[in-house]
Amino acid sequence: MSEGALEEPLRAQWRTLCAALALPEPPARALGERLLRAWRRWPRRYHATRHLAACVRAAQALQAEFDAPEAVAWALWFHDAIYWPWRHDNEERSADWARDSARALGLSADFGDRVHALVMATAHGRAPAAADRDAAWVVDIDLGVLGQPPEAYDRYAIDVRREYFWVPRGTWRRGRAAVLRHFLDQPSIYRTPWFRERHEAAARDNLRRELGTLEG
Repeated sequence: MSEGALEEPLRAQWRTLCAALALPEPPARALGERLLRAWRRWPRRYHATRHLAACVRAAQALQAEFDAPEAVAWALWFHDAIYWPWRHDNEERSADWARDSARALGLSADFGDRVHALVMATAHGRAPAAADRDAAWVVDIDLGVLGQPPEAYDRYAIDVRREYFWVPRGTWRRGRAAVLRHFLDQPSIYRTPWFRERHEAAARDNLRRELGTLEG
């Protein structure tokens, strides 16, 4: 499915989320359009509408597992909403947008702070606290592509490289290899039993395969 064809289902999913939160329709709809525009901005290749759609679909399928399904969904809509590959504050700026937009639409300060924390968990700098189940779900959903079949993973790896088109080949290979080793060195890539049981082995196979290519 093309990126454009994904947008109508995403609009419907956004309307469902906003209705569950009892948000005022015109400003909520306008925010949804701003989000979709953000997700299709250059130079996105992987961190684009397709990734958003995959995350939203996963959240819908797993929502019975979440403590706060609406907060998880909101965080996933915003988690890469601001994405410039040459910057190092994308998660922070996306988290700020998630919190500020929630408050502007009349949601509570607690909800705003919660979605801010959930978006920040996707920075992958350190594992979410063991007690924060929803943060673990958000992180695992964001990393779901790592455990996909090889052809899907390979498309992801190619698209991420295209996002970093300006980085010289040698620099890219060293930096990307360090990222892959970071994940492989973790006791578990995924934080939730659901993802570990279904995707951990495939994720490790994919990461090792790409690492072998980079170091070959």
